[in-house]
Amino acid sequence: MLSLLASLVLFALAGAISTVPVSITIMILLSPAPRRGALPFLIGSVAGSIVVVGLSAVGLQFLPRRPKLGQDEALAWLVLLIGALLIGNAVYLFAHKTQADSAVVGKLKTRFQSARTWEFVVLGLGLNLRPKAILLAVAAGALIGGREPPPLQEILLVLAYAVVAQSAVVVPIAIWLHSPERAEGPLAALYTWMQSNGRKIAAIASLTIGVFIIVYTISQR
Repeated sequence: MLSLLASLVLFALAGAISTVPVSITIMILLSPAPRRGALPFLIGSVAGSIVVVGLSAVGLQFLPRRPKLGQDEALAWLVLLIGALLIGNAVYLFAHKTQADSAVVGKLKTRFQSARTWEFVVLGLGLNLRPKAILLAVAAGALIGGREPPPLQEILLVLAYAVVAQSAVVVPIAIWLHSPERAEGPLAALYTWMQSNGRKIAAIASLTIGVFIIVYTISQR
Protein backbone atom coordinates (compact mmCIF):
# COMPACT_ATOMS: atom_id res chain seq x y z
CA MET A 1 0.00 0.00 0.00
CA LEU A 2 2.91 2.36 0.71
CA SER A 3 4.26 1.83 -2.80
CA LEU A 4 0.79 2.61 -4.20
CA LEU A 5 0.55 5.80 -2.14
CA ALA A 6 4.05 6.87 -3.18
CA SER A 7 3.22 6.36 -6.85
CA LEU A 8 -0.05 8.28 -6.51
CA VAL A 9 1.72 11.20 -4.82
CA LEU A 10 4.33 11.32 -7.58
CA PHE A 11 1.65 11.23 -10.29
CA ALA A 12 -0.32 13.93 -8.51
CA LEU A 13 2.74 16.17 -8.15
CA ALA A 14 3.51 15.68 -11.83
CA GLY A 15 -0.07 16.71 -12.60
CA ALA A 16 0.23 19.79 -10.39
CA ILE A 17 3.34 21.02 -12.18
CA SER A 18 1.89 23.14 -14.96
CA THR A 19 1.89 26.88 -15.59
CA VAL A 20 -1.67 26.96 -16.93
CA PRO A 21 -3.75 26.09 -13.81
CA VAL A 22 -1.77 28.28 -11.42
CA SER A 23 -1.70 31.18 -13.89
CA ILE A 24 -5.45 31.00 -14.42
CA THR A 25 -6.02 30.75 -10.68
CA ILE A 26 -3.94 33.87 -9.99
CA MET A 27 -5.65 35.75 -12.82
CA ILE A 28 -9.03 34.97 -11.27
CA LEU A 29 -7.84 36.07 -7.83
CA LEU A 30 -6.48 39.34 -9.22
CA SER A 31 -9.59 40.06 -11.30
CA PRO A 32 -12.10 42.78 -10.26
CA ALA A 33 -14.54 40.16 -8.88
CA PRO A 34 -12.46 37.23 -7.60
CA ARG A 35 -15.16 35.83 -5.32
CA ARG A 36 -17.38 35.16 -8.33
CA GLY A 37 -14.85 32.81 -9.89
CA ALA A 38 -12.34 31.50 -7.33
CA LEU A 39 -14.41 28.92 -5.47
CA PRO A 40 -16.38 27.73 -8.54
CA PHE A 41 -13.08 27.27 -10.39
CA LEU A 42 -11.66 25.35 -7.42
CA ILE A 43 -14.72 23.13 -7.23
CA GLY A 44 -14.59 22.39 -10.96
CA SER A 45 -10.86 21.61 -10.89
CA VAL A 46 -11.03 19.19 -7.95
CA ALA A 47 -14.29 17.61 -9.13
CA GLY A 48 -12.78 17.00 -12.57
CA SER A 49 -9.83 15.13 -11.06
CA ILE A 50 -12.12 13.07 -8.86
CA VAL A 51 -14.31 12.10 -11.82
CA VAL A 52 -11.45 11.05 -14.12
CA VAL A 53 -9.55 9.12 -11.44
CA GLY A 54 -12.70 7.59 -10.01
CA LEU A 55 -14.01 6.43 -13.39
CA SER A 56 -10.60 4.98 -14.24
CA ALA A 57 -10.43 3.08 -10.95
CA VAL A 58 -13.94 1.68 -11.33
CA GLY A 59 -13.63 1.04 -15.08
CA LEU A 60 -10.54 -1.12 -14.60
CA GLN A 61 -12.68 -3.68 -12.80
CA PHE A 62 -14.71 -4.27 -15.97
CA LEU A 63 -11.71 -4.91 -18.21
CA PRO A 64 -10.95 -8.55 -19.12
CA ARG A 65 -8.18 -10.08 -17.05
CA ARG A 66 -4.92 -11.00 -18.77
CA PRO A 67 -3.51 -14.07 -16.99
CA LYS A 68 -0.27 -14.02 -18.98
CA LEU A 69 0.80 -10.78 -17.33
CA GLY A 70 0.66 -10.50 -13.55
CA GLN A 71 -1.22 -7.58 -12.11
CA ASP A 72 1.79 -6.17 -10.27
CA GLU A 73 3.94 -6.52 -13.38
CA ALA A 74 1.35 -4.73 -15.52
CA LEU A 75 1.13 -1.87 -13.05
CA ALA A 76 4.91 -1.64 -12.90
CA TRP A 77 5.09 -1.32 -16.69
CA LEU A 78 2.37 1.33 -16.55
CA VAL A 79 4.34 3.37 -14.02
CA LEU A 80 7.51 3.02 -16.11
CA LEU A 81 5.61 4.25 -19.16
CA ILE A 82 4.39 7.31 -17.24
CA GLY A 83 7.94 8.02 -16.08
CA ALA A 84 9.21 7.82 -19.66
CA LEU A 85 6.44 10.13 -20.89
CA LEU A 86 7.27 12.67 -18.17
CA ILE A 87 10.90 12.66 -19.28
CA GLY A 88 9.74 13.12 -22.87
CA ASN A 89 7.56 16.02 -21.77
CA ALA A 90 10.55 17.61 -20.05
CA VAL A 91 12.66 17.27 -23.18
CA TYR A 92 9.89 18.91 -25.21
CA LEU A 93 9.63 21.81 -22.77
CA PHE A 94 13.39 22.34 -22.84
CA ALA A 95 13.54 22.18 -26.66
CA HIS A 96 10.58 24.47 -27.38
CA LYS A 97 10.92 27.93 -25.93
CA THR A 98 7.60 29.30 -27.17
CA GLN A 99 5.15 30.45 -24.54
CA ALA A 100 2.10 28.64 -25.90
CA ASP A 101 0.66 28.23 -22.42
CA SER A 102 0.98 31.96 -21.73
CA ALA A 103 -0.81 32.74 -24.98
CA VAL A 104 -3.72 30.51 -23.98
CA VAL A 105 -3.87 32.08 -20.53
CA GLY A 106 -3.70 35.59 -21.98
CA LYS A 107 -6.82 35.03 -24.09
CA LEU A 108 -8.82 34.37 -20.94
CA LYS A 109 -8.07 37.71 -19.25
CA THR A 110 -10.81 39.72 -20.92
CA ARG A 111 -13.27 36.85 -20.65
CA PHE A 112 -13.04 36.83 -16.84
CA GLN A 113 -14.57 40.30 -16.73
CA SER A 114 -18.02 39.04 -17.72
CA ALA A 115 -17.83 35.28 -17.08
CA ARG A 116 -20.65 33.71 -15.09
CA THR A 117 -20.21 31.42 -12.11
CA TRP A 118 -20.98 28.24 -14.03
CA GLU A 119 -18.37 29.16 -16.65
CA PHE A 120 -15.64 29.08 -14.00
CA VAL A 121 -16.82 25.61 -12.96
CA VAL A 122 -16.69 24.44 -16.58
CA LEU A 123 -13.22 25.95 -16.98
CA GLY A 124 -11.98 24.04 -13.94
CA LEU A 125 -13.48 20.83 -15.26
CA GLY A 126 -12.04 21.45 -18.71
CA LEU A 127 -8.47 21.79 -17.48
CA ASN A 128 -8.66 18.14 -16.45
CA LEU A 129 -9.13 17.20 -20.10
CA ARG A 130 -5.63 18.27 -21.14
CA PRO A 131 -3.65 15.25 -22.46
CA LYS A 132 -1.12 15.27 -19.60
CA ALA A 133 -3.83 15.59 -16.95
CA ILE A 134 -5.89 12.77 -18.45
CA LEU A 135 -2.87 10.48 -18.78
CA LEU A 136 -1.79 10.93 -15.17
CA ALA A 137 -5.32 10.70 -13.78
CA VAL A 138 -6.12 7.54 -15.76
CA ALA A 139 -2.82 5.99 -14.64
CA ALA A 140 -3.58 6.89 -11.02
CA GLY A 141 -7.05 5.40 -11.35
CA ALA A 142 -5.58 2.23 -12.86
CA LEU A 143 -3.17 1.92 -9.94
CA ILE A 144 -5.96 2.32 -7.42
CA GLY A 145 -8.36 -0.03 -9.21
CA GLY A 146 -5.63 -2.59 -9.82
CA ARG A 147 -4.98 -2.93 -6.08
CA GLU A 148 -8.73 -3.27 -5.38
CA PRO A 149 -8.69 -1.58 -1.95
CA PRO A 150 -11.79 -1.45 0.30
CA PRO A 151 -14.38 1.10 -0.92
CA LEU A 152 -13.67 3.69 1.80
CA GLN A 153 -9.93 3.46 1.23
CA GLU A 154 -10.43 3.73 -2.51
CA ILE A 155 -12.49 6.91 -2.06
CA LEU A 156 -9.84 8.44 0.21
CA LEU A 157 -7.08 7.63 -2.29
CA VAL A 158 -9.05 9.25 -5.12
CA LEU A 159 -9.72 12.36 -3.02
CA ALA A 160 -6.07 12.57 -1.94
CA TYR A 161 -4.87 12.38 -5.55
CA ALA A 162 -7.34 15.06 -6.64
CA VAL A 163 -6.33 17.51 -3.90
CA VAL A 164 -2.59 17.08 -4.50
CA ALA A 165 -2.97 17.17 -8.29
CA GLN A 166 -4.91 20.42 -7.98
CA SER A 167 -2.58 21.94 -5.37
CA ALA A 168 -1.60 24.64 -7.88
CA VAL A 169 -5.24 25.77 -7.64
CA VAL A 170 -5.94 24.88 -4.00
CA VAL A 171 -2.93 26.61 -2.41
CA PRO A 172 -3.26 30.08 -4.02
CA ILE A 173 -7.00 30.19 -3.32
CA ALA A 174 -6.47 29.07 0.29
CA ILE A 175 -3.87 31.81 0.79
CA TRP A 176 -6.17 34.39 -0.78
CA LEU A 177 -9.13 33.35 1.36
CA HIS A 178 -7.02 33.73 4.50
CA SER A 179 -6.10 37.33 3.69
CA PRO A 180 -7.18 38.76 0.31
CA GLU A 181 -5.46 42.13 0.75
CA ARG A 182 -2.11 40.73 1.88
CA ALA A 183 -2.14 38.00 -0.79
CA GLU A 184 -2.60 40.35 -3.74
CA GLY A 185 1.01 41.58 -3.92
CA PRO A 186 2.72 38.16 -3.62
CA LEU A 187 0.27 36.61 -6.10
CA ALA A 188 0.95 39.35 -8.66
CA ALA A 189 4.71 38.89 -8.20
CA LEU A 190 4.37 35.10 -8.56
CA TYR A 191 2.35 35.52 -11.75
CA THR A 192 5.00 37.78 -13.28
CA TRP A 193 7.78 35.41 -12.26
CA MET A 194 5.98 32.38 -13.71
CA GLN A 195 5.57 34.03 -17.09
CA SER A 196 9.37 34.13 -17.36
CA ASN A 197 10.42 31.00 -15.48
CA GLY A 198 7.39 28.72 -15.17
CA ARG A 199 8.12 26.68 -18.29
CA LYS A 200 11.71 25.98 -17.23
CA ILE A 201 10.66 25.02 -13.70
CA ALA A 202 7.96 22.70 -15.09
CA ALA A 203 10.54 21.01 -17.35
CA ILE A 204 13.02 20.48 -14.51
CA ALA A 205 10.33 19.13 -12.18
CA SER A 206 8.89 16.85 -14.87
CA LEU A 207 12.35 15.45 -15.61
CA THR A 208 13.11 14.92 -11.93
CA ILE A 209 9.84 13.18 -11.16
CA GLY A 210 10.04 11.06 -14.32
CA VAL A 211 13.54 9.83 -13.48
CA PHE A 212 12.58 9.21 -9.86
CA ILE A 213 9.50 7.21 -10.89
CA ILE A 214 11.57 4.97 -13.15
CA VAL A 215 14.37 4.45 -10.61
CA TYR A 216 11.90 3.82 -7.77
CA THR A 217 9.83 1.35 -9.80
CA ILE A 218 12.88 -0.63 -10.96
CA SER A 219 14.26 -0.78 -7.43
CA GLN A 220 10.97 -2.26 -6.17
CA ARG A 221 10.91 -5.11 -8.68
